[in-house]
Amino acid sequence: MRRFLLPLMGIQFLWASQTSLDEILRHAKIPKLLNEKIIQEAQAHQSQTLADTQASPLTLNHALAYNDGVDDSGVEHAIGLSKEFILGNIQSLEQRQQRLKSEANLLEQQKELISLENQLKNLYHQHCLDDAYLENFQERYNTFGSLYTKKEIAYAQGEIAKTELLQLQLEQNRLKIELENLKDKEQSSREQLLSLTSMAQSNRLSCQDTYPINANISITQQAFSLSQEAYKKRIESTQAGLQRHAHKIESVEVSLDYSKELVNDIYTIGVSVPLNFSSQKSNYAKATLMHQSSAIALEQTQALTQKAYQLNRLMNRLQRDVKTIHAQEENIQNYTNNLLPLMKKSYDYGESSVIEYLLSQEKLYTLQQTLLEQKKDYYQTLFELYSISEIKDKS
Repeated sequence: MRRFLLPLMGIQFLWASQTSLDEILRHAKIPKLLNEKIIQEAQAHQSQTLADTQASPLTLNHALAYNDGVDDSGVEHAIGLSKEFILGNIQSLEQRQQRLKSEANLLEQQKELISLENQLKNLYHQHCLDDAYLENFQERYNTFGSLYTKKEIAYAQGEIAKTELLQLQLEQNRLKIELENLKDKEQSSREQLLSLTSMAQSNRLSCQDTYPINANISITQQAFSLSQEAYKKRIESTQAGLQRHAHKIESVEVSLDYSKELVNDIYTIGVSVPLNFSSQKSNYAKATLMHQSSAIALEQTQALTQKAYQLNRLMNRLQRDVKTIHAQEENIQNYTNNLLPLMKKSYDYGESSVIEYLLSQEKLYTLQQTLLEQKKDYYQTLFELYSISEIKDKS
């Protein structure tokens, strides 16, 4: 009983050790670094905003003087403190203005993070296609090997000519070289993907969780959400700036001074109030913000229109890809189920030459290779579409 359990446990271990797409994304190095960078930049922007919007620090003034008078002479000194106080909600408006700008910039980086993850998904699917094609080619190579073995026996019994056996041998050698190339390609695509993660390059990929080929991808309600939110925050930032510059009196400065003039003690309290109406600075600042708000709105319309065009173009290409793939699959099925058996039967009965038989096999390989490239194009388009749409997960 133990002899049967050990192989079963080995198979279960191999299956459990296969790496899924979710594990690839969890262990991906570049998105993880970018995400950490986004977190650190958010904290840096928050601290910088607080630093930029703080009032001026308390000021200490001290002076010494020597009075050389006719009647009295001696050292005089003065000391004072002054502090600026920002009025109303100006400080909170300035903080809101800067914070919204920073949040908009961070949203732009979130789009880059989504694009990176979609690139990893595409590499995963490209490898899985290579792996599936390799498995199919290996099966056909083994089938051809069985045929070649039978023909060796037939040649030994004098049923076929040596030239026919040599042609079959040449084809088997060609298929072996092609098989080795496919193995190298499969290994290379797997190692390329795993090199972007913290996982060992010897890991096998599951390929049981690939996205189905589907023309009906519904993403219109989710599309461009990050871009729209970023533009919204930029416009809100300009609105906060306009409210900040609407105050006629922004701050006051209070000073307390004490001076000792020989035998006299002098105490002074002072208040300084900037009169904004005496300058055009606030008006120019408000005009700048209004123009910025209009420019952001126009940029948003232009960018989203361009994105909508790209989305529509990719959707049309995706639908064409799906139609082409289905037509190619039907073509291969018809060829495999109808024409290929007839060619094999004709060859077995000596009604067609070995060249004709090999050409029929080569035609099948060509059709399958074309299908492989068509599926790769589909996934390339699909994940490009998800990146343009700013969608992280499949819908």
